[in-house]
Amino acid sequence: MDDIVNRFLKEEEAVIRVNEGEINLSNLEKEIPIGVRIILVGKKRKRIMDLGILSFIYKYCKNGKDFSRDYLDLSLSLEDIFKKYKVYTELEFLALCESEEKNNLHKDLIYVLNKLKSYLISKNKR
Repeated sequence: MDDIVNRFLKEEEAVIRVNEGEINLSNLEKEIPIGVRIILVGKKRKRIMDLGILSFIYKYCKNGKDFSRDYLDLSLSLEDIFKKYKVYTELEFLALCESEEKNNLHKDLIYVLNKLKSYLISKNKR
């Protein structure tokens, strides 16, 4: 995982491409800064994600390990993810996460997560 983070920092790109299989769940146990965005590339599909957010979910959210495993599995479509977790992205999952650790995140991110959570809850009520 360190090499992916170092590539991200070295390439100074907003998003870097990573092949499926370069990331496994144990990599998410490490400290990954929020903002390390990748495009995970597989045979059938690609998925853009923030590894820092996914790592936070893996470590601190209920069902976070299951969500992270499924989100990294490109054989599952985003529709499959939605059917199982009622969200399409890692940011939506984090917004609905009930972890006290979220209070340690940057205040601007907390604000966005609270707005997104309100939107998701109201959307699901409809």
